[in-house]
Amino acid sequence: MAGLLYPFLALAVIGCIALLGIHIASLFGITSGFGASIRILGPGVFVVFVPAVLVMTRLTRDFKQKDLWRAALRGCPTWLRRTVWVVFGYSWAGFFLLPILYRSGMDSPASQARTMSAVLLTFYLVAAAVLYSATQVDKVDRIRRCLNGHAVSPAANYCEECGAPVAAEL
Repeated sequence: MAGLLYPFLALAVIGCIALLGIHIASLFGITSGFGASIRILGPGVFVVFVPAVLVMTRLTRDFKQKDLWRAALRGCPTWLRRTVWVVFGYSWAGFFLLPILYRSGMDSPASQARTMSAVLLTFYLVAAAVLYSATQVDKVDRIRRCLNGHAVSPAANYCEECGAPVAAEL
């Protein structure tokens, strides 16, 4: 199953890198090539996001709704989980703040490039993180233990057997 995820993971990472480049260029007012890139990257988000949603359903089926993202991203390293939330926050805030900061309004090509690339970057990054998590989750779930060495469930903060805290992730 995990072998089928790698092509979609690769496409999601390539999309992230391309959109990060487009976004950085648009912050400096460079918008040439944006239209052509969006014609590929815009619909391409569905190619990677649909498998990510299907995989996320499998990753989170045994968890409560409040632990949805924790469960979906449990196979990711800490830096990747934090990056997802930082980019999400940046995209959300940037939708409102970037047009004000650049005083260009929403109609300028640079503003459209900044906003669209930030939103698409969020979707590609979430897809990449969920797909990566799915490839690593078996290793992570297998090694979660409390401080006394007992195996614990993936969402547990404390051992069900002895009550000791779960050992910190590496």
